[in-house]
Amino acid sequence: MPVTQYTNPPLYDSRTSETEPLVGGKAPRRYSVSIDQLKLIAYAALVTMAITGVIFASVFPLTSCNNPLDPDVRDRILKEWAVEYLHHQEQVAKRTDLEHRWRIEDDDRVRLRNQWAREVEQHNRDIEERQKREEKERQRLNMFWTDPESHTCTSYDTREYTARLLNVPPNYNRRIEACMATPIKVHGIEYMAKRCEDHGPNKVIGHWEVNQHEPDCASYWNRYTDKGCISSGSGQRRIEHYLENLPSGSNWREFCATTPVSFRGMHFMGAQFCFQKDGGTYGHWVFDDKGCN
Repeated sequence: MPVTQYTNPPLYDSRTSETEPLVGGKAPRRYSVSIDQLKLIAYAALVTMAITGVIFASVFPLTSCNNPLDPDVRDRILKEWAVEYLHHQEQVAKRTDLEHRWRIEDDDRVRLRNQWAREVEQHNRDIEERQKREEKERQRLNMFWTDPESHTCTSYDTREYTARLLNVPPNYNRRIEACMATPIKVHGIEYMAKRCEDHGPNKVIGHWEVNQHEPDCASYWNRYTDKGCISSGSGQRRIEHYLENLPSGSNWREFCATTPVSFRGMHFMGAQFCFQKDGGTYGHWVFDDKGCN
């Protein structure tokens, strides 16, 4: 019986590369870097380091130019301090000089105010002494008023009076002052002239406004009329009165504005608005009223 011989496969084949995988498939790719690429990477790293150094030096300038341990740097810093100190001293000197000038100006103002006060005081003393001399002169000359005359009513409860000053010497040059300083009695009350007219010696005329005991000049308000709200939501109400006892020939506007009145717990020295209607004089008042809101 023939014998069949089996030949085992070789354990190692020199034709098979060690880099080939033991299993099927493609082998992994290997990347290689050239010399030019390495140079480019090194150059970029150097540029980056240079830029970083510049930035660091600008933020943290630790160089020999500003090192406080360097004698030259210390000398430069001391010189800068000396310049700043000198500038500070100049500013202090300027401020001191300005304050000194302010004190001088304040002293001048105080002296000027004191001088004015002394001048005013002296002026008042001079006026007082002159008035005393003039009063003695008037008493010696015995100046007095004559021919007092009443005139029309000028305003509410006020009438104008005039009189003539006598015993005024022809060479007396202070006639107006004598007129204003010489009182006159009307209804038993002394009044000083409101104004004077100088028409020569013994023709000095004085004018007075007498506001007491003049019932003919006392007008009054009558016919109280509530005119209602000025308008819807205005918050204001209007009241109307009629003016009674208006003296004949008098100024109706003056009497309307000076005749007092009281109503609704309020007091007024005269009408706020005046007008005439049908030969009569009327006054209007406008005031706040919550009932008109």
